[in-house]
Amino acid sequence: LKDWRTVAKSVCRSVRAMFAFWAFVLLGIERFLYGYIYHFPESFKKVCDGPLKEVLKWDDGLYWLVAKHLGVVIKVFQFGVIGYDLLICRSFGLASPSLLVLGVVVLAAGQVLNVSVFNAIGAMGVYYGTQLGYTVPWCNGFPYNTPISDPQYWGVVLCVWGMYICLCGPGAEGQVVRHFLIPVLETFWYVCSMKLLEDTKNGGTALRAMGLKRRDA
Repeated sequence: LKDWRTVAKSVCRSVRAMFAFWAFVLLGIERFLYGYIYHFPESFKKVCDGPLKEVLKWDDGLYWLVAKHLGVVIKVFQFGVIGYDLLICRSFGLASPSLLVLGVVVLAAGQVLNVSVFNAIGAMGVYYGTQLGYTVPWCNGFPYNTPISDPQYWGVVLCVWGMYICLCGPGAEGQVVRHFLIPVLETFWYVCSMKLLEDTKNGGTALRAMGLKRRDA
C-alpha cells in the first residue's frame, strides 16, 4: 500500500510540474506577440500585408485591429489555463467571507483600471496604435495621472489575483503555493512585458545584445 501511495504522490508531483511548465509557456505567448508588435511595428505590418492579408482586409485595412483580434484569439491560451486550473484541477469553493471581500475589492480595482484605460485612450491606443503609426491623443487624466505605471497591465494582474483570492476555498488549505501558481506566473509575465518586452530602453538593450535592432514605426 505504501508503494502505491509513493507512486501516486510521484505521479501527482509530475502532473503538477508538467502543468506549471505548460502554463508558463502558454501564458507567455501573448506577451511575446505584443513585444514583437511594440518593437517591430513595421515587420508586423508586413506580416499583415502578406500572410495575414485576409485578416487585414476583414479589419478594413487597420493594423491595430489585426493586433486586437490576434490578441483576442491568443486570449484562448490565458483563459484556457485559468479555466483548467480553477474548474478541472481542483474542487470549486469560495473563500471565507473576509477573503471573499478582499478578493472582490482587488478584482474590482483591476476592472476599474482596465475600463479606465480603454475609456482614456480607446482600443486603438491599447492595441499599439501609436507604434503602428496612428494618431492616438495623449491622455493626462485617470488612470495616467496616478503613480501606477502601465495601469492596464496592473489591472489584469489585479483581476487574476482577485479571482483566485475569491476562490481560495477549503480545498486550498495547505496548498497556498499551488493555489496561487497562475497569479504568480501571470504577474511574472506582465512585469516582463512592462520592464522588458514592451520597454523601449530595457527591451532595446536586450535586442542589441542579441544582435537585433528595434524598428520604430
